[in-house]
Amino acid sequence: MTDPKISQKSTKKVKTLDEQISAQREKLRKLEDAQKEQLRRERERNQRAVLELIKSERLDAVSPDLWRKAMPKIKSLLLVDEDKTPPKQPEPKEPPVGPASAGTTT
Repeated sequence: MTDPKISQKSTKKVKTLDEQISAQREKLRKLEDAQKEQLRRERERNQRAVLELIKSERLDAVSPDLWRKAMPKIKSLLLVDEDKTPPKQPEPKEPPVGPASAGTTT
């Protein structure tokens, strides 16, 4: 009579577009949560490394008032923006040396 495989396939529930959108939103939310957690862990790791550096240079004995006074200069030396974004790597000041950067005199 009827093939059991065909009847099983026909009874399989097909997701509506709304259900698919909902599932994708949930997946996106989970990915965003994972990204936030990763950034939090990276920041904590960076904080520990900076604190270790300060301790190793014996700068942890410096008074907080002196740190506050020096902070604007420290920020400018580290190229930290006021919007609390991590510093960017400085670009090289000299052009790269090589055949591509050489003048085209023939």
